[in-house]
Amino acid sequence: MYIEAFPSKLKHARERSGFTQRQVEKETGVKQSLIARYETGKLEPSIETLGILADFYGVDLNWLIGTSGQNPLLRPNKDRDIITDKMAGVEKRRDD
Repeated sequence: MYIEAFPSKLKHARERSGFTQRQVEKETGVKQSLIARYETGKLEPSIETLGILADFYGVDLNWLIGTSGQNPLLRPNKDRDIITDKMAGVEKRRDD
């Protein structure tokens, strides 16, 4: 049950956050190829990687791994906006 639900929940969390797999790699250091394999169920992430992705997507780890029925959007969208603003600031500094 948990293994079957995890890949789709992980993909859902990423899509709801508005990031591509490449953008997640850039921001978290988790390789895009690994994210793709996690989202298709071909590979399971380490506990450390689970924590990194759950924090980045702003979801409860228990929801992500299927041990709780809590809503995945525990944090308001303003957290995503803060991350997006930070990304824009990083890009701007690189352009300067």
